Amino acid sequence: MRNNVLRKPWLLLLVISTLVLAIAYQVRAPLVLEMTSPAEEQYLTRGFYPNEETFGVTYRWTSGEAQVTLPGVGGGVPLKLHLQLHEFRPAPLAPRPVALSLNGQTVTTFTPTNDLAAYDFALPPSDLRGDAVIDLHSDTFHPQDTLPGSTDTRRLGLFIDQIKIDYDASLIAPPLLVTAMLLASVLALYGLSKTIGLSTRASFMLAMILLIAEAIGVIAFRLWTAHNSPWVAATTIGAWLIALRLNRHSSASERPIAIDHLSSAIKPAYFNILLIVLIWRIVLVLIPILGNDVAGVPECCPEILPQPVTSWSQAAFGTWQRWDTLWYSSIAEHGYHYAGESEATNVGFFPLFPLVNGVIHQVTGLPVEVSGALVSTLMTLFACVMLYKLTIGETADPSTAQRAVLYLIAFPAAYYLAIGYSEALYLLCVLGAFYFARRGQWWWSGAIAFLAGLTRLHGALLLAPLGYEWLRQRFAQAGPESGGTAGPRPAWASSIAVLGAPLGVLAFNLYLNATFGQPAGYFSPYFQIQTMFFKGIRAEAFPTFPGATLANSLFGFLNGVPSTESFAVMAATIFLLIMTVEVWARLPRVYGVYLLTVLLFQLVGGDLISMPRFVVPLFPAFMALAQLGKREWADRLILIPSLLLQGVLALLFTKGYWIA
Repeated sequence: MRNNVLRKPWLLLLVISTLVLAIAYQVRAPLVLEMTSPAEEQYLTRGFYPNEETFGVTYRWTSGEAQVTLPGVGGGVPLKLHLQLHEFRPAPLAPRPVALSLNGQTVTTFTPTNDLAAYDFALPPSDLRGDAVIDLHSDTFHPQDTLPGSTDTRRLGLFIDQIKIDYDASLIAPPLLVTAMLLASVLALYGLSKTIGLSTRASFMLAMILLIAEAIGVIAFRLWTAHNSPWVAATTIGAWLIALRLNRHSSASERPIAIDHLSSAIKPAYFNILLIVLIWRIVLVLIPILGNDVAGVPECCPEILPQPVTSWSQAAFGTWQRWDTLWYSSIAEHGYHYAGESEATNVGFFPLFPLVNGVIHQVTGLPVEVSGALVSTLMTLFACVMLYKLTIGETADPSTAQRAVLYLIAFPAAYYLAIGYSEALYLLCVLGAFYFARRGQWWWSGAIAFLAGLTRLHGALLLAPLGYEWLRQRFAQAGPESGGTAGPRPAWASSIAVLGAPLGVLAFNLYLNATFGQPAGYFSPYFQIQTMFFKGIRAEAFPTFPGATLANSLFGFLNGVPSTESFAVMAATIFLLIMTVEVWARLPRVYGVYLLTVLLFQLVGGDLISMPRFVVPLFPAFMALAQLGKREWADRLILIPSLLLQGVLALLFTKGYWIA
C-alpha cells in the first residue's frame, strides 16, 4: 500500500495536504472582530450598521436582529464566546433581555446593562460544516423619539465593541467544506502544472507551496481563508480545465509575421474597409433619427438629458455628446482643471485623445463634439486597416481578416469608436504596438505603446504581452514551425521599448503632479479623482479574487432587477472569458497574454462597470472570432445579433442611458 501511494504523486499529495491542514486547524488562535474595519462586514451578515467611533471606542449598532457568520471555525470542540457590548436605553427605557443563538439553536438569554461590559458564554461544538452562525435578538429604540434634539431615525438594538471566539481544550475537526475546497485547489494546481508541461517534481513543489500558504492562512487568517476558499478553488480548477482544453489544440505558429508577400490581397481590401466604416457611420447617424420618439431617461445630470433630434448635425454629433465625451471635450477646449478632492474634475482622463481633438478643433474651428467624432471615426478607419494587416499576417487568410474587421465594427459596443471617446485612438495605438512588435521593430513598437499609455490607464498593461513577445523573440530557437529560422533576435537595448506603455502612464501622472501638486495619500490627482468617481465601487473593491468578482456580479444580476447596463456587463464579461480561451487556442501566445492580462485586471479590481467598452480594444478576440465564423451559418449567427444589439445600445446611449 505504501509503495502504491508513493508511485501516485496526486494520492501522496492528498494525504500530505489532509494531514497538514488538520494540524494547522489545531492552532487555537482567537477569532476576533474589532468592529473597526470595513473588511469585517463580510462576516456581519445581517443587522449591523456602519462602524462609528466615540471617545476612542470603535463600535457598531445592531438593528435588533443581528447575525454574525464566522466561516471555517471548525467543529467537534466547545467554543467560548466573548462579547464586549452594552444595551444603552435612554430613560425611562430600560435594557431588555437579549436572546443568543448558535447555528439556529438558542443558547441563552441575558440582559446587558447600560454600561459597556464584557459577557462570556460557553457555546456547543459546531456541526461538520464548521461554521459558527451567531444570532443576537434584542429590542430596539428610535433615538429621534427618545433623545432630545436627535435626528437619528434608525432602530438601534445593541452597541457592540468586540466579538471574539476561543476554543476549549479538545481536538478541532477541520470544517468539511472549507477543507475540501483547500484540498481541491492544491490538487488542481498540481494538475494544472502537469498539463502545461512541468515535471512531476516541479508540479509537486508548486502544489506544496500553495499548501503551505493555505496552512499559514488557516493559522493566522482563519476566517479570511475560509471565506475565500471557494474562490481559490474556483480559480485553480478553472485554470486547470482551461489548460486541459487548450492542450487538445495546437496554437498558431509563433513565427514573426510577414505580410509583404500578401500585399496583392491587402491593397484591394482598403476600399472594402473604407466602405464598411462609411456605411457603419451613416447608420449611426440614422439611429437617433429613427428612434426620435423613444423616451429617454435622465440618469444623473442636465448635460446628458435627451433632446429631440431636429437636424442632421445633431443626429451625427450633438446627440452623442454624453458622459465621458463631456470631460474629453472640456480638456480639448480649456485644458486640465483640478480643484482638489472636493470637486469632480477632468484630470481623471488621459490626455492624448483630447490633445488631438483640441488641435483639430483649433485648426478647423469645428465644435469639439464634431471634431472629436471625426477624429474617432478616422482613427477607427486606420485601426481597421491595421487589424486587417495584422490578421492576414497571422492567418494568411484574407477572408478571416475581413471578418475580423466586420466583427469589430459590428460589436454591440463599437459605437464608442465613432464618438468623442478615446477608444478608437487607443485601439489604433495598441494595434500599432503589436504590429511592430511581431515584426521585431521594437523601437517603433515602444514609441506607439508610449502613446497608448498617454491614452488610457489600461495602456500600462501592454507591458505583459510586449514583454512576453520580446523575451520570446530574444530566446527563440529555430525550428520547423518557423521555417528553419527564429528570426532576428532583438538587441538587449530594445528591451527599454517594452516599457513604453507604462512610461506613458507615468509621464501623464508626473505632469499632473508637476502642474497641480501631489495629493496626500495619492500618487497623482488622476487617482484621487478616479477614486471620487468610483467611491464605493472600484475604490473599495480592489483587490479581490477573480472568482469573487464574477460571482458577485452574477448574483447581483440574477437577484436584482436586470438593467440594460447589467445585461451588457454580464454579456461582455462572458464574451471576454470565452474569447480569452479561444485566443490562447487559435493565435500566437502573445495575444492570449494580452487578453488574460486585461481580464485579470478587471476581475481582480472587483469592478466590471465599463466592461462592454473595455472589450472593444481587445482586438485578438475579433481575430479569433473571425476564425470561428468561417462557416456561413456561424458568420450569420455572429454578425446579425451583434448588429442588432449595437443598434439598440447605441439608441439607448443617445437617450441618456449609461451603458459602459
